[in-house]
Amino acid sequence: MAGDDTERTEEPTPERRRKAREEGQFPRAKDAGNIVASVLVMLVLAGFGDGMSRELHQFTWRCLSEPYDLLRGDPTALFHTVSAVVAMLVLPVAAAAALGALALGVAEAGYHPNMDLAAPKWERLNPLPRLQQMFMLQETAIDITLQLARVVVVGVVAYNSVEDAFPRLMQLSRVGVRSAAAEIISGLYKLALWSSLALAALALLDFLKSFRKHEQSIKMSRQEVKEEMKQQEGDPRIKHRQRARAREQLKRGLAKAIASSDFIVTNPTHISVALRYRVNEGAPLVTAKGYDEVALYIRKLAKEHDVPIIENKPLARALAKRVKPGRPVPVDLYAAVAEILAFVYRLKKRSIESLTRQAAPRRARRAAPPAPKAPS
Repeated sequence: MAGDDTERTEEPTPERRRKAREEGQFPRAKDAGNIVASVLVMLVLAGFGDGMSRELHQFTWRCLSEPYDLLRGDPTALFHTVSAVVAMLVLPVAAAAALGALALGVAEAGYHPNMDLAAPKWERLNPLPRLQQMFMLQETAIDITLQLARVVVVGVVAYNSVEDAFPRLMQLSRVGVRSAAAEIISGLYKLALWSSLALAALALLDFLKSFRKHEQSIKMSRQEVKEEMKQQEGDPRIKHRQRARAREQLKRGLAKAIASSDFIVTNPTHISVALRYRVNEGAPLVTAKGYDEVALYIRKLAKEHDVPIIENKPLARALAKRVKPGRPVPVDLYAAVAEILAFVYRLKKRSIESLTRQAAPRRARRAAPPAPKAPS
């Protein structure tokens, strides 16, 4: 059983995958960025090639036909002209290559900027891990097979492309320079495009191999899964103390709120809502509310603090559903709350009058002078 706990047989958790990505561990294909950049560059050249060639032709013609203006003219104007031509020829191609490589990197690794990975790590200079990989026969055989496949595929594509264009290339001596150049460029373009697409297919296979290797490397043992769950959920004893502390704080808050309340509206035991009214606060406020066990606890606190408990199911449900503690009562419930307030005030007034009547004889007896003593 101990061996089962340490053997990596469990699928990686989302947290394990996140940490692996933060550490720079994710499946990737070799040369995939270069291949994508090359394909996008060729697509840009196919779309904007005519405009680029015209711009280059005009600039070349001006340089050869008006050399005096270039040598003796305004340096600022010359700089602007050269900058415009270079920007026209270089920027679209460079932007396509950079965006293609960046998009592929984000697709493989996701957007997780981490500057710590850019810092130098001296352990990377250790040749032992590389030497160990070289002696892993299975991985080495797969890498050699993919490298040979790249050479074979590019060779086959190049041979087919040249064989298809060879008859036309042999007749270029009979056409003009512009037509010959266009035919050569077209042949080279097709050769590069088909070679890049073939390499892209091999890069996909390389990515699948890297994905399988990555999944194996981030697998977890049962003990690691247990430790991670314990870290995420926390120690049960600590959580129990936290829940106990939260319940104690809730009880203290409810006791303080009920003590300052004027009455409790119930439903009758499933819902309890405490309210108070102060002239300086404007509208009546809901000081506390609760359901089921909390509702029963509110009723208990109300009895301890001599707060009247009024059973009104519709009003209790409406207040519990619509009003949060500390918020005023909605306008459409003013009449119902005012009616209960008036009833509670009448009860308090009667209670005060009754206490006053009971206390009057006592005060009279205390205020009366003592009776004179009989002479002995």
